[in-house]
Amino acid sequence: MRLLITGGSGFIGRYLCRLALDRGHEVVGTYLSRDELAMASRLGDAVRWEQLDLQDEARAGRLVEEVRPEGVFHLAGQAYAARAWEDPVDTFRTNVEGTVRLYEALRHHPPREGTFVASSASAYGAVTQLPTPEETPLNPINPYGVSKACQDMLSLQYSLNYGLRIVRGRLFITTGPGKTGDALNDFAQRIVALEGTGRPGQLRVGNLATRRDISDVRDVTRAIWRVFESGRPEQPVNIGAGASVSIASIAQSLVQLARVPVSLAPDSTLFRATDEPEIRADIGRLRALGFAPEYPLERTVTDALAYWRHAAGAPS
Repeated sequence: MRLLITGGSGFIGRYLCRLALDRGHEVVGTYLSRDELAMASRLGDAVRWEQLDLQDEARAGRLVEEVRPEGVFHLAGQAYAARAWEDPVDTFRTNVEGTVRLYEALRHHPPREGTFVASSASAYGAVTQLPTPEETPLNPINPYGVSKACQDMLSLQYSLNYGLRIVRGRLFITTGPGKTGDALNDFAQRIVALEGTGRPGQLRVGNLATRRDISDVRDVTRAIWRVFESGRPEQPVNIGAGASVSIASIAQSLVQLARVPVSLAPDSTLFRATDEPEIRADIGRLRALGFAPEYPLERTVTDALAYWRHAAGAPS
């Protein structure tokens, strides 16, 4: 099958490209910047890389017409809540308008096997029901969440109005070796930097009281594939672990693994303007598709720390 993976050079995209290649598919991946493409270099020449800015309508149309994908995984977008606060306009142009541009192109060249769109648990916002089922009304509390809620609803609308098979996976927190911009990997990188000094140090932290549903990217890509194969457009599917852990426990696990004494130092500048106290997915619908997570968080933590030690040239 010929696949188009938008955002293939991103963190989840790189792992998904590898999974698709391992399963014998032809992969066309998109990237936004040369820096992103450099991160995907480990995949070598197995992926055909195409530059795509979702804000460029003409380019999106040409790419779909040239590739004529049989299946699409739409992962590209502005994926950081903090950046959405700083530049909500760009976030909406990319996540909402960019998705419309892609779907308009796909409407003229419908993929035979359909499209998977990476929606987000941020679309739920502040919820009272935990674990959170897919029937929960979308009530986002930050600009990023609003953009993903719009993208989610647009996906259903294009399915209903134009007969496109677009299945939605609402991703909860995804992490793993090599991610940047999340708590686990930020903590791990700082600990590796402290280890490099050979002296005791402090790890600056934000709000440690929050609890999050966190999955390993290697599980998430398998779940994405399962939803792509078996999901239904009218039924979004939560992709998560189905359990929550405190950010404090992740920080403490890394402190225990550190090779120098490390203490935690709260830093008010690292706190967000709004922060859901707990996020936890109801993954009953995902399990009904035959999926079960395989990577415990303990392994994810140790693998992430080993990744950043290797990147710094330190022993694993």
